[in-house]
Amino acid sequence: MFQCVKLSLLYASVAIATCISSPAAAQSSDMRASFTIGFQGVKSDLTVMMATVMPSSNFVVETQADVEASIGTVTRSGKTVTWKAPATPGRHELTFRQNGEAITLHVFVLTPFKNGTDVSLNGYKIGEYRKTLFRGMQSYAEPMGFIDLSHGPADLKISPHFTLGQFICKQQPGHDPTYLLVNPATLIKLETLLEAADAKGWKADTLHIMSGFRTPHYNRSIGNKTTSSRHLYGGAADIWLDGDGDGRMDDLNGDGLVNKDDARTLAKLAEKLASKGGRNWPSGGVGVYGANSAHGPFVHIDSRGYRARWGH
Repeated sequence: MFQCVKLSLLYASVAIATCISSPAAAQSSDMRASFTIGFQGVKSDLTVMMATVMPSSNFVVETQADVEASIGTVTRSGKTVTWKAPATPGRHELTFRQNGEAITLHVFVLTPFKNGTDVSLNGYKIGEYRKTLFRGMQSYAEPMGFIDLSHGPADLKISPHFTLGQFICKQQPGHDPTYLLVNPATLIKLETLLEAADAKGWKADTLHIMSGFRTPHYNRSIGNKTTSSRHLYGGAADIWLDGDGDGRMDDLNGDGLVNKDDARTLAKLAEKLASKGGRNWPSGGVGVYGANSAHGPFVHIDSRGYRARWGH
């Protein structure tokens, strides 16, 4: 059972109530609501989303919707909702309701991390992050903490079509505990791309994520020397569309072959979305890769905050 905090649209007072169960997931089967929530530089109408916050920190959301918190204290000033995170790592829900619709926001309270040379977090190898900001951008600041996978679980939907486990780093499979990061802006882009693919008749339940989060330790172990990869910050995904479930990119251009041209076809769809811009396509990179002995063709999508293109 949870103790819920309810805020009315009148903003007049905060009433404390006892709930008999956890806040409900999105009440509609649709992936988007008719209202939005804004937090940490993104704005979303997805009916399921996630965010992260450090222990005992304030998490701020901009919205007109009513809100319920599974735990903790919520205050409101106009459209600004502030939730005080607990002092210990974990996962909690903020549920926003308006006009009979709901958005469920999973907020992960991070396990604190102190950057240093070849460091581990509770036995899980992390490695060292760069000490200076790439291009002076705050999005490249060294992480202050990580999501504990056990607070998920792995099959937890953190957006309508993606689960927490899809973004796990490939190092040390089965390690307990396991830590990772997922950037909400990248989730928004992946959902938007999948939605656009469905509209073109490319049907799939999700996008296959070949590589999501990578620790600096793992990144170096596979021969990648960059210290500014968005994978290190949970802000990138190497993907392909696999509607037929055969473990590789579908033949998207219909030429009877599966090769880099199919990755280019998916990337062209991403480019169309980028040209439209807006809240559902935060600025970032699109890269195209062909097949090798280890994998088929794929597309890289990230939310780095500036335009980048390669491999097209």
